[in-house]
Amino acid sequence: MYVDFVRFTPDKIELLEGFDLLVVFNPAEDEKNIESVGDIRCTRATVISAESVGELQKKLKKAKGFVGVLSQNLKVNREAVMRRKVHAILDFESRSLDYASIKLAAEKDVLIEVSLSKFLRVEGFKRMKLFDETRLLLKLLFKFRTPFILTNGAERPLELRPKYQLYKFFAMLAKDAGLNEVDFLNIAVENSKKVYRKLVDSKYIINGLEVEYNQER
Repeated sequence: MYVDFVRFTPDKIELLEGFDLLVVFNPAEDEKNIESVGDIRCTRATVISAESVGELQKKLKKAKGFVGVLSQNLKVNREAVMRRKVHAILDFESRSLDYASIKLAAEKDVLIEVSLSKFLRVEGFKRMKLFDETRLLLKLLFKFRTPFILTNGAERPLELRPKYQLYKFFAMLAKDAGLNEVDFLNIAVENSKKVYRKLVDSKYIINGLEVEYNQER
């Protein structure tokens, strides 16, 4: 099952070819009940934007559901991976992560989003820098077995790409980073399935553990 993270609710199904579930992180739509986009299941998630640890802690007190943190502050992201309510560290062109926070995310089972759209919002030297940073990130995610998800992370329709283009792009980056792209993509697909089950399957608790209901009285 292929899951995509976006920052708005798309209305054109052809832009989402290959995805089974769309997770919408959009504070402007926090009160909307979104069930599907065409044949693709859709679920609303909570996004927390914070530029200080104090702001993060304050907003987390009210946070519910599947929570993603969006920040360019390294200290905020490092704090977020240690918080029980946080499920994902969201990606954008100014996000800051370091060796320690990536390793800690593996220990705390916090998902690291790796998005395509950030490359579309910059150009020139900034884009080249993002390529270098992302290659290093992929190597660290692979090394520490940190849970990650490949997404569009789109903020608008023009940033959306179908699933096959998204995964092909990151397979190329993984190969450039010296990784086995097949192994890398297999892990990415397995991570996507886990996210899907976490958000859709009411019996799912953690990987390998499910709730069984006894029908006997």
